[in-house]
Amino acid sequence: MVSPPPPPHEILQTSIEVCQAGTCHSLGAPECLAEIEELVGAVGDSKCKVRPTGCIGYCRQGPNAVIVKKLRGSDGGRKKDVTVEVKIRSLEASVRVVENATGERPNLEDPELEQRFAKLRGRRVREDAKSRHHWNAALRGLVGEQATEDRSELKDILSKAGFQDGILIGDTMPSAIESYTRWTLSSVTPVSRHSAIYSLTSKDRKRATPHPRGRGRQVVPVTFHTTLLAEIGQNGEGPLPWVEREYTPVSTAREWDLGRCELLVKIYKDGLATSWLRADPPPQFWLSTPMKTLHVPSLNPDGSAFSPASVLLLLAGTGVVALPQILAHRDPCYKLGISTPRRWQLRVPIDLLFSCREDDVLLLPEIAQWCRDGEDKGLRHCTLMLTPPNADGATPFPDVAVGVGDGQAAEQALKGVANAGIVRSRLSPALVTEAVGRLARPCRVVVSGPGGFNTAARELLAGLVEDEEITILAA
Repeated sequence: MVSPPPPPHEILQTSIEVCQAGTCHSLGAPECLAEIEELVGAVGDSKCKVRPTGCIGYCRQGPNAVIVKKLRGSDGGRKKDVTVEVKIRSLEASVRVVENATGERPNLEDPELEQRFAKLRGRRVREDAKSRHHWNAALRGLVGEQATEDRSELKDILSKAGFQDGILIGDTMPSAIESYTRWTLSSVTPVSRHSAIYSLTSKDRKRATPHPRGRGRQVVPVTFHTTLLAEIGQNGEGPLPWVEREYTPVSTAREWDLGRCELLVKIYKDGLATSWLRADPPPQFWLSTPMKTLHVPSLNPDGSAFSPASVLLLLAGTGVVALPQILAHRDPCYKLGISTPRRWQLRVPIDLLFSCREDDVLLLPEIAQWCRDGEDKGLRHCTLMLTPPNADGATPFPDVAVGVGDGQAAEQALKGVANAGIVRSRLSPALVTEAVGRLARPCRVVVSGPGGFNTAARELLAGLVEDEEITILAA
C-alpha cells in the first residue's frame, strides 16, 4: 500500500526582496521593484510583502530578487523556503517572480498595462536617482520625444545639475551643482601596479558632514560613501557631460570634516571613470555630500537596533574600503570626532577574510597594523587570500617596484604576526566554516566585493548564519 503524501506546509507569509545595490540598481532594479509591487497588488495576495534589500550576490545576472516563504508544517514546526530570482529585465520576468511567489499569474490583458508600467518604472528610477544626487541618471529618458509631458521635471533636474533655466549647454561643466562641492587633487599614491590612493582637499563648507550634529541632535554613527563626477563628455548614461560613480573613502569622517578625503581607486582598462582619472587627472574634482552606507553598531543599511556580539568581514578587491571605516568606530571620539553612547560603539571582536589578486594587495600596511593592534583596537584574526594575478596584462602604474602591493610584500608585512595568515586560494567552504566557528552569537557578517565573490560568499554562508545576520555590499 502506497503511503499518502505528507500534507503541504501552510504558508504563513511570503516576501519578495528586490536587490537595490549598485550593479542591480544600474541594471534597472528600481523599476523591477515598482513593477513587482503593482503586480502583487493586482493579484491581491495580502500575505506577500514586497520590499527593497541590499546586495544578494549574483550581481552580473541582475536585477535580482529573493522570494522568502515562511512555512508551518503539520507538526507545527516552522521553516523558511528561499528562492533566488535573477535577470528580472522585463515585465514578463516580473510576472514570473510574482507567479512563483503567490501561485497566481497577474492578468496582463489590459493593452495599456505595459505602457503604464513603463511610465511607473521611469518615475521610480528618477526618484531614486534624485535621492542619491545622481542627476545624470535622473535625466535618462527625460531628454527626447517622451519628455514633452515632463518638461517641469526636466527643467528642475537640469537646474539641480547646475544648468540655469533648465538649459543644457553642450559639454560645458556648470559652475555649481546641487549637493556637490569642488575638491582639489593633492596627490596620487600608487599602492600596487593597479591601484592608487587619490588624496583630495576642499575648503568649501557646503561639503556637509557624515555625522550631522548640533541643535540638540543626537549623533547617529554611520559609515559613508560619496559620488564622484568624472567629466568625460557625452556618454550613454545620460545627457550630462559626466558619469557618476560611488566611492567609499578610506579616510575617516573626521578627515572629511577637516576638508580631506582619500579614495582607493583601482584603474580598470576600459572603465569610463577610472580611465579618465588615470589619463588626465583634472585639477578639481566634484564630490557629493556624504551619504550613509551602514548604521553602527548594527552594520546594516536600515538602521535596525541589532547589536552583534562579533563581526566577520568577507571582503574582496576594493571592497576592502569598508574595513577602515568600520574600524574607526572602535574609537569614535578620537577617530571620528563624535561622542556616542557606549552601546553604539563597535567594541566586539572583528575578524577578516580578505581576497585579492597576487599583484594587487590593497591596504597592506594598514591591515598589518590593525592585526598588531589586536582584538581591542583592531582585528582579532585575519586571513589574506591571494588569487592569481590580473590576466589582462595592463599595469596602470608600471613604475611600482616588485615587492610593493603584491604577494611578496604581504608575506613580509605579516611575517611574525600571530593573528594573521596567508593562503593562496579563493574563498572556500573550509575557510568560511572555520571563520564562522570563531564567532560569538548573534553575529554580523559583512560581505563586500565583486559580483562573483558576493555570490560565492552568500552561498557558502547558507546554513552557517541566519540571513538576517548577513549584510552584502556591492564594491
